[in-house]
Amino acid sequence: MHVSTCLFIALSLLSAALPANAQNAELAAIHDADQAARSTPAEIDWTVLLPEDRRRRERVQELLSAGEARAAIDYYHAAMVFQHGENLDDFRLAHALSTIAMSLEPEEKQYRWLTAASWDRIMATQLQPQWYGTQFHSDDKGMFLYPVADGVVSDEDRKAMQVPTLAETRARLEELAKMNGQTVNPDPPTIEELRRARQAWSKD
Repeated sequence: MHVSTCLFIALSLLSAALPANAQNAELAAIHDADQAARSTPAEIDWTVLLPEDRRRRERVQELLSAGEARAAIDYYHAAMVFQHGENLDDFRLAHALSTIAMSLEPEEKQYRWLTAASWDRIMATQLQPQWYGTQFHSDDKGMFLYPVADGVVSDEDRKAMQVPTLAETRARLEELAKMNGQTVNPDPPTIEELRRARQAWSKD
């Protein structure tokens, strides 16, 4: 799906958004399946999960196109499924959907967090420093916090979006790595090193 299609759908959804009603049961079930598949990160079989994720996104796209998302929680559920997508278009749609959810219910913490996390994923996918510090990557040396842009947002901004401070996030890195069956990379790459690695990979 092209970027323009994603943005058109997102804008159409925003214009059609209504105050919270009862949640869509199928979107809730798809979201719950997405989360259950990730309940034990170290045991994920990606050869199984990736096709399942694609089928979930396809069905969510059908439900969105049919206007089945009405409540803020519906947009959040759809956003989380696309947050676990595979490309920039998926992540842009996740961000648009989570932003709709947050605009409908600004005080809902999980909507605010996903809006920040989807923005970070958009930035990381484009090899730009993330803003909030929600994204972690791994290489052959272990897990690391993806580079964070200096001074773009403050820790107060992070708290407002229900994201831990950078110090709190860094303190949890070892715990998160262990949950994923990994170790911590003691010498995490800079954004410049990541860009050079991508360029080298593209030439192979």
